Amino acid sequence: MDSSAFVSGVGVTSFSKSVGVNKCQVSRSAGATIRCGEKETLRDQLQERMVKLQQALTVQKEQVEVLERISQAEGHPLISSEGDERVAALLKQNREWRESVLKEDPTFFDKLANVQTPEILWIGCADSRVPANEIFNLPPGEVFVHRNIANCVIHTDLSCLSVIEYAVKYLKVKRIVVCGHYNCGGVKASMSSLKYGVIDNWLRHIRDVRRTHFTELSKITDEEAQFRRMCELNAIESMHSVCSTTIVQSAWDEGQELTVHAFIYDLADGLLKDLGLAVSNAEALGGVYRTDASA
Repeated sequence: MDSSAFVSGVGVTSFSKSVGVNKCQVSRSAGATIRCGEKETLRDQLQERMVKLQQALTVQKEQVEVLERISQAEGHPLISSEGDERVAALLKQNREWRESVLKEDPTFFDKLANVQTPEILWIGCADSRVPANEIFNLPPGEVFVHRNIANCVIHTDLSCLSVIEYAVKYLKVKRIVVCGHYNCGGVKASMSSLKYGVIDNWLRHIRDVRRTHFTELSKITDEEAQFRRMCELNAIESMHSVCSTTIVQSAWDEGQELTVHAFIYDLADGLLKDLGLAVSNAEALGGVYRTDASA
């Protein structure tokens, strides 16, 4: 890829000449007179824009040169997405979605770009069939989302903890929804004795849930019913893990309005089910996981 292609053909000099004006020239447009001083202001503004454009092109050229050096060092050329029909289709779908949104609300993206004020943090499975906004029928900006395999909340997972902290401390969400789903592949894998690879280290946390509730699960003789209950229990345990974080407990100690829920989603009918558990204060945790704010 020739990095000079990014700046060739732009015609910066010719464009500058085409918009140049004489200091004392007076032009009329739609019955309005532009005075000499206004002409100079217009010329200065155009020159300023051209400088910014040139700077942007320079930065872009430098970025391309860096990428070219990296690709040469790695022994392969840069791969372009040009001509990729799938990429083109995705971009087309994006434009169509944008247009449909603007028809409903011409100011939607202006408002969305300024600030996000979601009231819900969704912690769910990475399964492509379980998208938070669509399930809640909410537009972008309404739900802050964290997803991973089998909606696990693990206290050594800095990614998950960072999301919880940002949502609780800075976005001031009022609800955290931990949502599992039936027929979860991660839960199903944890119930087998097969080796899957690196993911086995992650599945071990779900197997801990199975061990904790082994007595209850062993009483369920139907294999499918046991699987479904395991999906529910995994969501419930993740909800308890959220409640036991110092992040959530500190928010409660400070009087912040925050409730943690456990839901389950059924892929077969598209319905959410409240598992009947909601925690809104630290007292519900009991003594084992309770931390003292004054310590």
